[in-house]
Amino acid sequence: MTAKKFLIPFVLASLAGHALVLALTTRIDMTGGSRAEKVMTVELKAPQEKETQREPHRREDAPPPPVSMAAGFREDSASLGSRNGPYDSYLIEIRQKIEQIWSYPPEALSLKTEGNAVIRFTINASGALAGYYVTSTSGSPVLDEGALAVVRAAAPYDPLPASFKLSRLHITATFSYRMQ
Repeated sequence: MTAKKFLIPFVLASLAGHALVLALTTRIDMTGGSRAEKVMTVELKAPQEKETQREPHRREDAPPPPVSMAAGFREDSASLGSRNGPYDSYLIEIRQKIEQIWSYPPEALSLKTEGNAVIRFTINASGALAGYYVTSTSGSPVLDEGALAVVRAAAPYDPLPASFKLSRLHITATFSYRMQ
């Protein structure tokens, strides 16, 4: 009986910790209310630093290799959700093109599946899609494939502006699938 009394504080601490984690990661807040979310929208934003990285779902064998600087090529990375960066006007066009054709995958919608898929894709200077892959899975292959499909469907993109002086631009986009 003494051993059980010894475990009670640890069990209570564990329950409190788990409740806190659930409150921070779900739509339920500590006061019992729920957080409002948009209905069937995609929010393209930079991935969070503390996000758990799972095994990437690759559409290529590996991310595109860096282009040699010796050959006069330059490449850079940007987040589709960033603001006040050097590529903002171009990224806004890409985001608008993706948002025009993006839709909630019907299978995920019928199963009420939600999640965040982080996709990294590369655009060549000509606007061609050079590569794409999932950097952080939503936990649902259907949602991950839906995010990859919209990136593929939006290609080809507009050529990179000459003022960028880039041969490739690597773009990270977070697709947030949420239902109300």
